[in-house]
Formats: sequence, structure tokens, C-alpha cells
Amino acid sequence: MRSGKLRTIAGITFGNWLSRAYLGLAGFLLLMSAGNDGSLAAGLWALLLAVPTGAALIALVNAAGDLAPESDAIVWFILLFSYLLQAFLLGLVARAVRRAVKRIGRRPATAPQWGNPPEETP
Repeated sequence: MRSGKLRTIAGITFGNWLSRAYLGLAGFLLLMSAGNDGSLAAGLWALLLAVPTGAALIALVNAAGDLAPESDAIVWFILLFSYLLQAFLLGLVARAVRRAVKRIGRRPATAPQWGNPPEETP
């Protein structure tokens, strides 16, 4: 039963083009900015890509003060966690849009036929 839930979460996170493009861009920017000779602009864009959740988690770590020492490993974990969370949310959005398009596509047209008079049934 647990593998079904885990498989569903993984499918939502990695199973659509929007999430994969987001994670690919994030990975590319992280690789470009890694190391001492990495691109500073790519590192800035990698941080900005994780802004909604990454900024909140970094603020929590800063608020904890001495209880949670700030290190490179914590920042990398926060970035990776926020990328995966946001890819999951993008997957949910993609799934909702896909379902809405299927549902709308099945509906009959409800607009009146303005050019044709209504047919009378005997």
C-alpha cells in the first residue's frame, strides 16, 4: 500500500514535462554554479528558482539561531527540498489542467446556433 502512495507522489513529481523541465533547469543552474570557479549569475538564478519555499526555509533556519547551524549542507538540502516540493506542486497543476481539458472536451456545445432557426420536433 505504501508503494502505491510513493509511486503516485513520484509520478506527480517527475511524470510530466513541466516538472521535468523545472527540475532540469534547476539542476543545470546548480551545476553551473557549483565549485569555486562556478558562475555567480547561475547561482543567483538557482536561488531565485527556489524562492517561495527556499526563502521560507532559510528564514526558519536563520530564526533558529544556534540550534540549527548554517552550513553548505543545510543550504543544499533546503534547495533540493524546495525544488522537489515545487516540482510536485507543478505536477499537481499540470494534472488538474489535463483533467479540466478532458472534462471540457467531452461537453456538448451549449452555445445557441444563431444562424439556424431551432428545429421543431413533431
